[in-house]
Amino acid sequence: MRFANVKFGYEGAKKNPLGIPLPELGVSEFLRLPNFGAVNKRINESKEKKEEVLEKEREKLPDSFDQDKYFRGMRNMMLTDSLLRDAESRLQARRDLNVMKQTLPLVDLYAETAAQRRLMEDKSSPTKISQQRLRAQMGEAGLMQAIANQASSGAQIGGLGTGRRFARG
Repeated sequence: MRFANVKFGYEGAKKNPLGIPLPELGVSEFLRLPNFGAVNKRINESKEKKEEVLEKEREKLPDSFDQDKYFRGMRNMMLTDSLLRDAESRLQARRDLNVMKQTLPLVDLYAETAAQRRLMEDKSSPTKISQQRLRAQMGEAGLMQAIANQASSGAQIGGLGTGRRFARG
């Protein structure tokens, strides 16, 4: 073992009750074996020093504080924040409205010109013209057929009535 002679190496960081470092799998903590490593001694010493410093700082703080003053300050801060938030939201709403006022006429103009372009394409397109002509001719043919049907049914009705009268007499 190369690290066996190193003071702060592998062996210094492990618990070794039998002279063999135990792997850190939680076994030594579970069995509550004593820790003889020099690194752990230094860690414990540094923890103690930190605790002493914290205790000294705690002694400097007052034991109690004025809760009414604290909560009054907190309430005032929340009120100020809400007022600032409301003012910012009003300003943002105004900005949004101004943007809409500026862009809406441009959008309307674009939509109108696009519609006019589509109409012009419909009017001047040869396929659209032929479709319109075909529709008109079909409508006209349907109208002529209806007139012809009406005339023939009228003649049939008239013929039926006169045929009976003259056939008997």
